[in-house]
Amino acid sequence: MAVATEKRTYTVDEFWELCHQTDKRLELVRGELRELAPANEEHGYVTGQLFLVVTQFVKQRQLGFTFAAETGFVLSEEPATVRAPDFAYVSRDHAPERWSRHFARFIPDVVAEVISPSDTYGEVAQKVQDWLEAGVRVVWVVDPVARTVAVHRPGAAVRVYGEEDTLSGEDVLPGFACKVSEIFAR
Repeated sequence: MAVATEKRTYTVDEFWELCHQTDKRLELVRGELRELAPANEEHGYVTGQLFLVVTQFVKQRQLGFTFAAETGFVLSEEPATVRAPDFAYVSRDHAPERWSRHFARFIPDVVAEVISPSDTYGEVAQKVQDWLEAGVRVVWVVDPVARTVAVHRPGAAVRVYGEEDTLSGEDVLPGFACKVSEIFAR
């Protein structure tokens, strides 16, 4: 569960400095700090499986770049919002020429949020909305309990894929397809 740690507001640069003075996992949402609870083993495993499956596909085809959990992406300067998805992909066309030594200031094409036991429905819904409003083309919400992946796209109905379904990269990650069960397989 994301917990507000202080009531003052921060800029992106102040948040960057703060992140290097603490060992807490934080996000910045509309200027306010949100502390993130450590993930449980299932969350970590499922996130790792998703990262592995998509990264292998992306690397083989040299389509772009994948980012592991805790990579901070600046969604907005005002109000200052820095989110850290569980997984992200950016195509070569949308990636910067060089990596910065700061939070990413580009918007990924695909973001995945793996639901943790401590997440509330409202928190996950807010993350999805923030990502889509920032320009992310596809948000995958991965639910380890229901063993589903809900696909969110701007202006489109949510599509939920079960274990027997095939998750597709559609036009955002062309050619990518995997059985949803592969993400949860042990």
